Amino acid sequence: MTKKILLAFIIIITQNVAATGTPILVTESTISLNLDETEELFFSFAEGDIIEFSFEMLKGKHLKEIEVFELPNNKVFSDFKVSKITKRQIQIRNKGLYKFRFYSSSLTKRVGKIKIYRIPADDSTINFNTNWKWETVRDTIYTPYTIDSITGYNTIKYKEKVRELVKTENVEDLLFNKNQRVHSYYNENRSSTYLRVNLPSPIATKLKEEKVIAWAYWIGVGQEAQQAYQENAKSVESLANGITSIYGTPLAGLAVGTITELLIPKTGEDVYYSFIPDYENAEKFVKGQTYLQFDTGKGVAAYGKNTNRTHGTFYIGLINDNKFQGIDVDVKVVAVKEVKVFEIVEYDREREEPITVTLNKTRMDIRETRIRVPVE
Repeated sequence: MTKKILLAFIIIITQNVAATGTPILVTESTISLNLDETEELFFSFAEGDIIEFSFEMLKGKHLKEIEVFELPNNKVFSDFKVSKITKRQIQIRNKGLYKFRFYSSSLTKRVGKIKIYRIPADDSTINFNTNWKWETVRDTIYTPYTIDSITGYNTIKYKEKVRELVKTENVEDLLFNKNQRVHSYYNENRSSTYLRVNLPSPIATKLKEEKVIAWAYWIGVGQEAQQAYQENAKSVESLANGITSIYGTPLAGLAVGTITELLIPKTGEDVYYSFIPDYENAEKFVKGQTYLQFDTGKGVAAYGKNTNRTHGTFYIGLINDNKFQGIDVDVKVVAVKEVKVFEIVEYDREREEPITVTLNKTRMDIRETRIRVPVE
């Protein structure tokens, strides 16, 4: 009986030694970490292995955190503010890859020494390879989606209202027609004056658009200039079949270019005239100060046209340089407006609208992921 008990005890001791085995060095290394740095080490272990892990600080008080994971994310060990670990053992239940993570949050450099051993469960895994390799894993992902498919078309009838141009015509507008007295130089009144001219503002409505496209002027002194203008008017009237006959004055034809020249008198008193852009400069004109102008001249009579300034207000300044005799100046300004007339016309229309059905479909995608796996 005593022999049997002794034999059983020897068997148990032998099995325990075989199970424990001799530690096999996996790595012995030194790590160096600066502020907010992490070092990660990866090793494979066989089923039944025991990891024996030691760590010792060589520089610095401690390391912020040490963790061990069974990949992909099973934490099997963790410790904080670690200064030393002596032969800490971790039982390996399944063959797999393990990550050793070392993290430092210290401002100064931390240096530590690491020793990792494996104790095989039996002789069959003594030569187990603790290295690892990359492996590409392909996952098939099925994503549902919908798509509209056209199966035909419906014809939709509707009415459409369209703004259409009916006619375009040029219309004459007499803006200014005045006989202005300008006193002599030595008269108690000023020998200069100005006249205000307001150009029509553009009009835009649903059925009508109207804007000035050009304007023309006539400036003449005394009876000689008035007679000359009347002669010009008779010449226009005599062109019964000409294009200029649609206008009531020679200035309208001058504004649109159908008349290029007008008769002016050769003799008579003259006047200095100036076209001034605004009231402020018109006041400077009569005060003899420096002023802005966009046209100027001098003569018994003068005419001209303008296509640039088509709206707003401007002033016509007049100066009589005769020292003793006042003059009467005939000033005429005629604008030509382009007038467009529209009407709203309703049309019967048709359009094609697609008939659609929604189809449920599935899209297959292959996603590739690289993972670490044991080398054997």
